[in-house]
Amino acid sequence: MSKCGEILREKTRVLAKRQKLVGLSVGGRPAADDCPLERIRLKTPHRFILMGTPEAEIFVDPREKEDLPEVFDDFDLDVSHASEAWRQAIENSDNLAKFTEKTELHFMNPPRDGKALLVLDLDHTLLDFTTRETASPEQMKRPHMDSFLSTVYEHYDLAIWSQTSWRWLELKLTELGFLNNPNFRICTVLDKTSMFGVTSTKKDGEQRRHQVKPLKIIWDKYPRWHASNTLHVDDLSRNFALNPKNGVKVKAFRRKSDGRLPTDDDELMLLARYLVLVAKRDGREGKGWDGLDHMDWKGELKRLG
Repeated sequence: MSKCGEILREKTRVLAKRQKLVGLSVGGRPAADDCPLERIRLKTPHRFILMGTPEAEIFVDPREKEDLPEVFDDFDLDVSHASEAWRQAIENSDNLAKFTEKTELHFMNPPRDGKALLVLDLDHTLLDFTTRETASPEQMKRPHMDSFLSTVYEHYDLAIWSQTSWRWLELKLTELGFLNNPNFRICTVLDKTSMFGVTSTKKDGEQRRHQVKPLKIIWDKYPRWHASNTLHVDDLSRNFALNPKNGVKVKAFRRKSDGRLPTDDDELMLLARYLVLVAKRDGREGKGWDGLDHMDWKGELKRLG
């Protein structure tokens, strides 16, 4: 396989260490560099997918540079204190209305009656796709991810909204078994083309253009879901700048520099407890959410018991 990687590097300019080969596996796991090609079951012809970026076009991960200053993903944007007038102006703008109208939602599994909606980000929320080295699907998952999805599925319809292209997103979901898991079903999936551009103001007064995930797109097309029965889980608070009261920010999940999973990450286990308590609040699914500060969900979890 190492020889294969070198041949692909010569043809594509993608370094071997950045190559991810889908369709070349042994026993359901990616073939190791020292794996002989004869151990891989190959068809005639055999098709596989190479995922990777040529070195000249690569975005350098700041964590791989020791001399760079600390950079905050949310660029110091405090969405909880953004102007309500600003949010309403955006919500009512012709641009967002036109964007919502042309955005299509496709259901993989039909919505279930009486279920609230849980919108989930993927990278650094449920998974870490950092391609510093070849990793198996299990190595990408945040601890307790499968249990989390199975638990919340009892109370919520699940939507995935990722800031990546559909082609990559489909590969990720397929490889990780999201689309055929017997314990939960994904209702719909949105990619980066469903994100809307806005200009926000940082705490220091600087304006910044960025993308957001407007829940209005879902609510306008499927009124069964609305502000009172939808939650959005993400590691970037700027993504729910237009819907901060529905936002549930989690600590960003990153694998260690050597690819190992952190052993002390219980974020999803705690979040599952909170989401179940919210769904059951007042004994009615999706009701009685008034007064809850989802951005302080860990504090609310302590108060709810």
